[in-house]
Amino acid sequence: MPAYQAGISPGMKIVAVNGRAFTKDVFHDALKATVKASGPLQLLVLNDEYYKTVSLDYHGGERYPHLVRDESKPDLLSEIEKPLARP
Repeated sequence: MPAYQAGISPGMKIVAVNGRAFTKDVFHDALKATVKASGPLQLLVLNDEYYKTVSLDYHGGERYPHLVRDESKPDLLSEIEKPLARP
């Protein structure tokens, strides 16, 4: 993962993105721009009381994880979400 490779770890807080104060919109815009940008994404992060600037060499835009059913395996999620029978 690019964030891990750049030195970002759990518990750190993103304070600024490309020199702008962090907001959801600023972050989404910066991620969208990575597709056409040649330079890295710059993040200012806060770890406890220390600030650190990290460069992410990422150019993939926004990505959203999703589940894909593997038909060769048992469908465990359907079994888990079935209502329990009452005695």
